[in-house]
Amino acid sequence: MTSLEERIRLLQAGDEKAWEDLVREFSPQLFRYFLCHLGPGEKDTAEDLVQETFTGALQAIGRFKLEYTPAQFLFGIARNRLVDLIRKRKHREVLLPATPPDESESSSQGGFLGRFPSERRSPAESALAWEENLRRRKALAACLKKLVETLWEKGEFEQLKVLEFLLVLGGKNKDAARLFHVGSERAVAGIKFRALGKVRDCLREKDPARTLFPGLWAPGAM
Repeated sequence: MTSLEERIRLLQAGDEKAWEDLVREFSPQLFRYFLCHLGPGEKDTAEDLVQETFTGALQAIGRFKLEYTPAQFLFGIARNRLVDLIRKRKHREVLLPATPPDESESSSQGGFLGRFPSERRSPAESALAWEENLRRRKALAACLKKLVETLWEKGEFEQLKVLEFLLVLGGKNKDAARLFHVGSERAVAGIKFRALGKVRDCLREKDPARTLFPGLWAPGAM
């Protein structure tokens, strides 16, 4: 049994020391994570979210998968708690404007409708969007790297040239067939189809929650 397996076994068994160690190790990181997204004036909220994260972890530890690390497990819960909070706040802002409009404000702010929040993202929402975009980029880069390494190890250098021409340089199938003597446009299309299929499969493996690349899980997606 590995050290990770033993740690998870103790956590699942409700071992008090194992949970104390987990809280001691990750509380500061989680607090900084929440404070970074919410702002320096949200310390109390950040502390509450840290507690909610560990409560969620306690409820979900029985479903922990060993393919993840404790950090990934906790920060996945933390992100969900943060998204829930932002959605609740945005919902309250729409339903309950901060103060009722008066005539003087109506003339300068476009009336009652001018008091509703704009569609622009809040700083916290922008931070989350940036984080998600970064995660997508990292996942895509890792899958492309895996594809290149696999083809390289197999000695499929012509396929690498074809894919570089199509995907990086934006070349056309007919030109690739002619330049690299593949045989036909159909053969080039087959190379591209198989490569993109492997990348899609890899991305699905990196998105078990089906939230990072929702288009890959849509009905009819290949």
